[in-house]
Amino acid sequence: MTPREKCVRILLRILAHPYTFTRKELADHFDMSKDAVTECIEVFRTVGLKFEQDKPHYRCAILPERGFDELERLKSLTKSDRDKIALALKQYAGNKDALYILNKIESLYDFQQLGIRALRRPELEKIDKLEAAKKNEQRVILENYRSNSNETKDRLVECFHIDTEAGMIQVYDVDRKGSRHFKLNRIERVQALEAPWEYNDKHHYQYTDVFRIADNNRVNVHLLLDVYAYNALIDTFPQATRTTLPGSEPNTFDFQDQVNHKFLGLTNFIMSNAEHVQILNPPELKEQIREKAKGILDKI
Repeated sequence: MTPREKCVRILLRILAHPYTFTRKELADHFDMSKDAVTECIEVFRTVGLKFEQDKPHYRCAILPERGFDELERLKSLTKSDRDKIALALKQYAGNKDALYILNKIESLYDFQQLGIRALRRPELEKIDKLEAAKKNEQRVILENYRSNSNETKDRLVECFHIDTEAGMIQVYDVDRKGSRHFKLNRIERVQALEAPWEYNDKHHYQYTDVFRIADNNRVNVHLLLDVYAYNALIDTFPQATRTTLPGSEPNTFDFQDQVNHKFLGLTNFIMSNAEHVQILNPPELKEQIREKAKGILDKI
C-alpha cells in the first residue's frame, strides 16, 4: 500500500468503528508501524477532521458530523482555482505556513474523492469486512452483486486487493475459477465466511487505470482537452484529476497517463466528446478512433 492508501483505509476503519481500536491495534491490522499510523492521524488533523482518543484505553475515533464541514466548504473551489492557489503557494516553498496550506488543500481534495456515499455506514461495513477477510485469508460472499451481464447473484470469492479510492476490489472467483474485478457500489452486502483461501497462488494483482480497467499491459496516452471534456472526464473518472493538469493555453487541460493497451473506457470517452478532445499520442489510439468512427458511419 502507498502512504495515501494506508491513510484512507485507516480513516474508513476508524469511521466504521469509533472508540474501538488503539493506534497499536490499527498498526497490527494494517501491518504497519505505530509511527506510520500516527503520521496518518496527523494528516486527518491537518485536513480539519476531529480526531479523538478515549481514556484510559486511548481508542481512536473520528466523528464525521463534526469533521467534514471544511470539505463541504471547499467544494466551491474549481480545479482551476486550486491550481492557481497551489502555484502561488509554491513560490514560497521554504515557508512552513505556505507548505501547510498547500498540503491541506491537496489532502482535502484527496479525501473528497471518497465521496459522501463511501462514508455511509453500509459502505464502511462492506469495506471493513473485506479488509478483515483479506487479512485473515478467508473467503467471503458478495451478496446480490449486479454485473454488466444484467444478472444479480451471489459471488463466492477470495478478495486479495482492495482499492477504496477507486471503489474496486480484485478477487479470485471460486465458481468461475478466475480473477475478477468488482465494484464496491454494486455489492449489496458482504458475508464473511470461516472458509480459508485455497487459491493463493492464483491471486495475481493487475494494475487498474483511471478508467477502471485492469491490465498490466499499459500504454502511455497524451490528450489535450477543453473545459467541456475536462469536466466530463473528472466527473466520470475522478482519479484522472491526478494526471490532468492545466494546459499551456487558457481553457485547456493536459492529460498524460498509462492506460490499458486496448484503450477500453478511454475510447468511449473520446467518442462521446470527440469535438472537445485532441489525441496527441499514441498513433494506435488515433487509428482505433478512426476505425470506430468509420464503423459508425458505415451503419448510417
